[in-house]
Amino acid sequence: MSRFVWEDSQPGISQCLRCKHKRFDNKCAAFPDRIPDEILLNEFDHREPWPGDGGVRFQQAMEGE
Repeated sequence: MSRFVWEDSQPGISQCLRCKHKRFDNKCAAFPDRIPDEILLNEFDHREPWPGDGGVRFQQAMEGE
């Protein structure tokens, strides 16, 4: 799964790449096994609750993190 997505026929970047909870291999603090495709592909705004996220939601990473 690519972390680059298409938005309005233009390449975009997954919200996950900008999140302070991101890890490698499509995993994060909210989803240690695998981030759901809907979130990776920006089809769902993970500032909102998602089943199984344990209350961990998107938070903008500070520059340089």
